Amino acid sequence: MNSDGHEQIDVMDFACRFFKSRGGVVEDQGLVRDILLPEETAQSLGMDEFFRVGPEAVAAAGRPTVHAVQLHTPLLDRILTLAGQSAPFARAELKFDYIKTQGFDRLIKERFQFHKSKIQVMKTGEARTRYLILTCRYTAQSDEIKQGLVEICINLDTGVVIPDMSRNLFHVQKAFSVKHAKGLNEKEIEGMRTVVSRYGQDLVKDRLASFVDSMNRRFQRDTASLDAYYQALEKEMRQNLNRSGLSQDLIREREEKIAMIPAELAAKKKDLLNKYGIRIDFKPAAALYLTSACVTVFVRLISGRSHTDFSMTYNPVTKDMDPVACRACGAGTYDIGLSPNGQINCPDCFGLPVTEQ
Repeated sequence: MNSDGHEQIDVMDFACRFFKSRGGVVEDQGLVRDILLPEETAQSLGMDEFFRVGPEAVAAAGRPTVHAVQLHTPLLDRILTLAGQSAPFARAELKFDYIKTQGFDRLIKERFQFHKSKIQVMKTGEARTRYLILTCRYTAQSDEIKQGLVEICINLDTGVVIPDMSRNLFHVQKAFSVKHAKGLNEKEIEGMRTVVSRYGQDLVKDRLASFVDSMNRRFQRDTASLDAYYQALEKEMRQNLNRSGLSQDLIREREEKIAMIPAELAAKKKDLLNKYGIRIDFKPAAALYLTSACVTVFVRLISGRSHTDFSMTYNPVTKDMDPVACRACGAGTYDIGLSPNGQINCPDCFGLPVTEQ
């Protein structure tokens, strides 16, 4: 610990973990480390593929082939720049001592609403599924700026958001992977963009409530001031029309200006709306990729003489069923029914054609 009570940063350990995360090999040689990097990573750092790193004192003590890794040294600055270019991505497997094996029929009937249909559990089976905890930095920009972090948990196999999962993860045992692994593929990344676009604003709505109220109050205040100003202006201009000695041309000119007041006022209000309108932007800050045991519950949804078979997922982290993806819009829902085309839909999509997810 340092004098401020904060844990000191082991920059050598950080640098070596960075080299390994980029596919490098690190060999401990006492005070120094031998580093072998892939060509692309080495070029991005401006280094040869093989080099040595060590404390600044070792690098300065007649050993020019050793590159210093200390705070404010050029190599560490380049490492920090590269490390900060992409969001941290970690992988872990969730471990459970016990997972529910029965009672799914009652749990499903309590959790879901079925639109003009009923559910029947056919069988269950142990399975595995994948989740992503995506931490996003949001920026709400208006006349002022409000920033913060929000977590979105997605089932990667169904594409639906899992409510309250991240808050339950704290007490779950995790085995983190230290091996270098690829991130998400392009289809999964595009799916994340869709999820953030669909759910992001609702997830930060409560956090931004006071910010939105403040911008609305200021908009209403400035709008009221504009109304008062233009009302007074119109009144004054009409009173001036009654002055004696005004020529017909001058009267006509002032009447034309009076007639333009509503359009000018509308334009000013539009400017205010643009000023106080709130635009919310989301950028990824970190991602945690999770693999987890789960229970797949095979069910049949029956509506009149029609039925369809599909599966639901029991989530041992939330101890609840995950939402089901609507086959039309892709949104997760706990309110489902069987549409005329025989697909599982949310209430907003009954009767709509199926889209490819």
